Amino acid sequence: MRTRRSILVLVAALALLAGACSDSDNDPSVADDDAPNTDRASSTIEFVPLEPGAVTFTALENGDVDMALLFSTQGIIAEKGWVVLEDDMTLQGSDNLIPLIRSEIADGTVESVLNAVSAALTTEALTELNRRVDSDREDTEVVARDFLTENYLLEGEAASGAGSITVGSANFSEAEIVAQMYRLALQHAGYDVTLRAQLGSREILIPALEAGEIDVEPEYLQSLLAYFDGETPAVTPEEGVTLAGDLLPAGLQVLEPSPAQDQNALVVTAETAERYGLSKVSDLLAVEDQLKMAGPPECPERPLCIPGYEAVYGLQFDV
Repeated sequence: MRTRRSILVLVAALALLAGACSDSDNDPSVADDDAPNTDRASSTIEFVPLEPGAVTFTALENGDVDMALLFSTQGIIAEKGWVVLEDDMTLQGSDNLIPLIRSEIADGTVESVLNAVSAALTTEALTELNRRVDSDREDTEVVARDFLTENYLLEGEAASGAGSITVGSANFSEAEIVAQMYRLALQHAGYDVTLRAQLGSREILIPALEAGEIDVEPEYLQSLLAYFDGETPAVTPEEGVTLAGDLLPAGLQVLEPSPAQDQNALVVTAETAERYGLSKVSDLLAVEDQLKMAGPPECPERPLCIPGYEAVYGLQFDV
């Protein structure tokens, strides 16, 4: 009888223990401090490929997407009261604008002219130029000429430059504005300059440079380095120029970086930020609704775009 009673006690104890474990596993209020925080992983974010510029702005404003990958200097962000989510885990480096040029045409005069343009550019000035084009619908040549005139870069007699140069640009307004600056400044220096604006993404521009179809284009130093080496860490402008010398294909080089900085930024409307409590990128991990993100078509392959947000933040995308 004593043996049977002991067995019954043991069985009851085991049942209580099993019940306690079961309750703990099913009760969300019971947390294991040492367990990974996988319960806060966000739902999958649907990626919507859109060309940069007006089509993306309209999609965000109309609510067709919940967020968009924009450039931090785009004036429309402040105009619309949109919220730039803080890159709190430092995926993005500061992208200094910098001329990327074919070494064959990089003579002393060309370098001097383009470096002078870079030296005058500030982040604040670039943001205002973007606002004039994106919001006020001014022509890129007009705002570029105004900037060069205000900074005394079109004064004096033309320099002794000679020969033909083709300037290219990516397919968004900021790149075209700076490319217009390059064109106007080089023309003033005596060169015969052709502008091929809105050519497309870096995947188009780099081969065009290598093939000699264009001679120079405005670039973004950190993103340029990441294009050639996806594991490039965030660097200072000085470090970036040195590293570019090792990474760029033969025949291409960068000149001096501008003080103006730009970077990729996840942007949401004020309403979306309030609805989901968003102020930084990592806040997206707590969002249970499926969100839509607009970005350039090449975003799934860019190290500082979807692959970076997945690797650094643990976000999940439906591409």
